Amino acid sequence: MKIALLHYTFWPEFGGVENIVRDQALALIRHEHEVLVLTGSGSDPHDGYAFAALPELAYDYPLHVEVRKVLDSGMCDQNFNKYRALLVETLRPALAEVDLTIVHNIFTTHFNLALTAALHDLAKERRMIAWTHDLTATNTDYALPNPGKMPWAVVKAAPAGVPYVAVSELRKSEIEKHIKPTPPVTVIPDAIDLGRFFHLTPEMAESLEALALEERDYVFLTPARVMLRKNLDLAIELTKAIREKNLNPLLLITGAGETNSTAATEYGKYLRQSLPESLRRHVVFVNDFFPVKEETMRDLYSLSDCLLFPSRQEGFGLPLIEAGLHHLPVWCNDIPAYRAVRGEGAFLIDNAAKLDEALAWLESQATFRLHRIARRQYDSRHVYREHYVPFFHNLINNPTTPTQQ
Repeated sequence: MKIALLHYTFWPEFGGVENIVRDQALALIRHEHEVLVLTGSGSDPHDGYAFAALPELAYDYPLHVEVRKVLDSGMCDQNFNKYRALLVETLRPALAEVDLTIVHNIFTTHFNLALTAALHDLAKERRMIAWTHDLTATNTDYALPNPGKMPWAVVKAAPAGVPYVAVSELRKSEIEKHIKPTPPVTVIPDAIDLGRFFHLTPEMAESLEALALEERDYVFLTPARVMLRKNLDLAIELTKAIREKNLNPLLLITGAGETNSTAATEYGKYLRQSLPESLRRHVVFVNDFFPVKEETMRDLYSLSDCLLFPSRQEGFGLPLIEAGLHHLPVWCNDIPAYRAVRGEGAFLIDNAAKLDEALAWLESQATFRLHRIARRQYDSRHVYREHYVPFFHNLINNPTTPTQQ
């Protein structure tokens, strides 16, 4: 489909809805939709979709300033319908080739009532969705001068044939209570594009699908060269034991080789060749796919749940400090260097017999639990598959909106 995303403002203005619109655009083009972002103010981030900033929609557009001044005084004059008609004529050609327009917040908020009214007019011609993050009707910060009269009451009027999307069950209940006649409402949670949010390198961003983070119960990071003293056998053994519990772990080993040691080279060959086929989706030597640079390390720490560092000997234990700065809990071996810096953020584990206790400790960490929920339920890839696909399928097969003219 060719889909337009419409909001008052867009990147680089910093705000929740602006970020959600950008991430929605990224998710849609990733799944081969053609996307056009329309806004009153903002810039093209060059993410791979079309972009247009229409000055008539901007907050500082002279006619909008005049209309808003009168409305805020509790009055409405002829400029309102003049501006409404101008907005219809501005948006009509912009939406002429669009199959679907996702309207963020404009149907339910009062920041440009003429634009809301213009979209009610255009909804008779074009297929639209009222994607609802906020409602003026439920926000006590706003006191409209005449909330029960038009044009102020337009934010509580459902345009005929326009389905609503609510970002939460709370918003759904508010829509059903305040928007009349009560429209059909589907809950689709906000989603975050991990590549944009973490500023992932191109290599890591392209790897997200293969890593399948949404499926993983645990994502461990072992930032180590392939050397005997790094004790990578234990990291792999723990991963295998977790898998045997019918859980889905992922172990990311940075895995650069030690070029000055024949023993280390042979150790690396042994680890890879002895890895059971059943673990190949669960143990990844990152350096086998692309060089692990400073930016890659930042990405790996951002995407992981827990540092797993089982070295038998270290002079200091820098990865524990790095993990602390990234708010990661730590599993590490019981050696002097680690005991000196571990504080309360690490669990000491030197064999698989302690796994159950280690997992219980990890599950008790609130930051870990929230991180896992975020990457499993709110990554845009997951939200698209679980929510957008059935929603679009229902929309196409059970149309409630006007046939495009």
